[in-house]
Amino acid sequence: MNMNAQEIAREMRNYTEFRIVYHIRPDGDCIGSAYALGLALQSVGKRCEVIGEYPVPAQHRYLTDVFRSDPLTDPVWVSVDSAGPDRAGCYGGEHFTFCIDHHRGNSIEADFKCVEEDCGACSEIILKVIRGIGAQVTKPVADLLYMALVSDTMSFRTADTDAQTFETAAELYRCGADVYRIGRNHTFYKSAGRMRIEQLLTESFHYTCEGRILTGIITQADLQAAGIEDSALEGINCFMERIEGVRISGTIRELADGKLRVSVHTNGNISADAIVREFGGAGHFHAAGCVIPDRTAGEVRGMLEETCRRHLEEETT
Repeated sequence: MNMNAQEIAREMRNYTEFRIVYHIRPDGDCIGSAYALGLALQSVGKRCEVIGEYPVPAQHRYLTDVFRSDPLTDPVWVSVDSAGPDRAGCYGGEHFTFCIDHHRGNSIEADFKCVEEDCGACSEIILKVIRGIGAQVTKPVADLLYMALVSDTMSFRTADTDAQTFETAAELYRCGADVYRIGRNHTFYKSAGRMRIEQLLTESFHYTCEGRILTGIITQADLQAAGIEDSALEGINCFMERIEGVRISGTIRELADGKLRVSVHTNGNISADAIVREFGGAGHFHAAGCVIPDRTAGEVRGMLEETCRRHLEEETT
């Protein structure tokens, strides 16, 4: 049964130890939400640790380094910002007492579950949970939640951005969030390696359906040429959305294990979630993803373009 944030907070007050799990290939929202929740729980006398299969990306560590994990003996498990067990990585098989998320079709089994589908960022829900457990939103907590918010909403430009999103931002500002520094660090500055990978992605562009569908590929060789790791690609899926006339964009990223991560972004009445569900994925209406094994990037591009073409035609008929 889906619960609201206040009900989740009430249940959390009944436990002492928490192990909070963020998803694989972590982004700003899962990192900011998980660590903010951990800090808040510690502030009301709970013991916590925050873990994930992948390390915290370097660009977020200046905000997460304030957190210190507690020794735990019998913690309950908390899933944050993961749409399904596969997104929890090596921890997907654990028994989760709590699940807090904002993706469509969340498939994680948990005793207590709060999913606000297509909410702008998971951090919006986490802020309500933090208020519900009676914790103060300190500056470190506000900074983490604001970073999560601007990262997942592309600086308030996604279709899921609504009044709650701006109200959350205003509250975090009043609580001391460094909106100027965080905004520039996470949505403005780019490293030389990031600029290089965007160039390589551009060189891989392939347009179909009179420029309304666009796909691009990033390989492991591209990452090596740019001198960056996969964790530095946060937000790269939005890069192609900026091209006028593109209705559906798909970024195909080769992962270290040889699988391919597909991220689809759409606009208008075309559902990215419906497109990736044909490949076992999930997400939001305008942004969703999946992982495809045992295929080449070229094969996946062909499959994806055909699927996108069908969805584009269905919208116009």
